[in-house]
Order: sequence, then structure tokens, then C-alpha cells
Amino acid sequence: MQRRDVLTAGIGVLGFSGLSGCTGRQSPDSNGGTEPQSTPTETPRSETTASSPTPTPTDTPVPFPETCEPLPDINGLPTPPSELTEVSVETFVRDFERVYAVATNDEYGDVDSLVIHSVERVGERYIVSLRFEAAPVTPTPDADGATPTPLPIDALTHRAVYRLTDERMLRELRSHIDGALFSRTCWILERE
Repeated sequence: MQRRDVLTAGIGVLGFSGLSGCTGRQSPDSNGGTEPQSTPTETPRSETTASSPTPTPTDTPVPFPETCEPLPDINGLPTPPSELTEVSVETFVRDFERVYAVATNDEYGDVDSLVIHSVERVGERYIVSLRFEAAPVTPTPDADGATPTPLPIDALTHRAVYRLTDERMLRELRSHIDGALFSRTCWILERE
């Protein structure tokens, strides 16, 4: 019987000392003493979260490709500004995206909204981040009279990040949900 009492008492002492170490925020060192225990700190999360779907465009510098294509031959595309400033770049990108997105996606009928989130100058380049919502193309019945299933709302929304210098423009098409990269296209900016 005494053995059981000794074991119970020993377990109680060990359990209590373990708790006192946790509640006192002290941990025993190798010499039997105590030293303050460091408190883990939370590392700030990237700005790409569900509450803030637009990352800071300067998070990761993106190099321009070695070769870029001429601007596409799409009716209505604006002419690149003769001088890059925050205002001229914002206007150019806004007008470019409105025309380009609709012209290159058969599901987009028009633009419902286009919001510029940021325009920054980093060295010799400007970085513009935007969010685009399109209106769907009006579905037309097929030969049997059936109307195609409309696209989900998420399919009509995207983000784009533009990076411009005097000579080149890079467009990154991204998911509006998590910022995943869908495509990257580079053009040469030729002015008239």
C-alpha cells in the first residue's frame, strides 16, 4: 500500500511542477535553475490574404523578358503616353485593360467595373495594380434552342498587375481570389 501512495504523491508533484513551469513562463535550464522563456511572435502575413486580395506589387521584383512582342493590333487600344507619370500611366493602363480584356476573352461582353488599387514608381518602372469585373456576353440559344449555362460570377473577375518602363510593358493576369498568376505578357511600347 505504501508503494501506491508514494507513486501517487510522486505523480502529483511531477504534475504540479510541470504546471508551475508552464504558468510561470519559466523553463528549467541544464543547471536546475530557471531562465525566462521566449514568447513566440507571429510573423506578419503577406498582404495577399482573403481580407486583402491585392498584394503590394513591389513584393517581388519581376524582370522583363529578353524579348517582347509589339502591342497587339486591337481596335481601340490607347497609344502609350509620351511621358510616363503616375497620372499618364494610370490613365493608359485603365484604358488599355478595358479594351484588351474584352477583346481577348470571348466570355466578356463589356466592363462592369475597373478599379485601380495602386500606382507606384520603383526606380525606372511604374507598377499598376487593378481589379476588373466584366459583364458576361449575352448567351444565345444554340441550334436546339438551349441556352448555355451562364458563367459563375468569379469567372468574370480578375486582377492584373502592369509593369511599365519607357520601352516595355508587362501584364500579369492574376486570380482575384488568391493572386495566383494565370499569364504574363510583355509588349514593346512604340509611340507614334
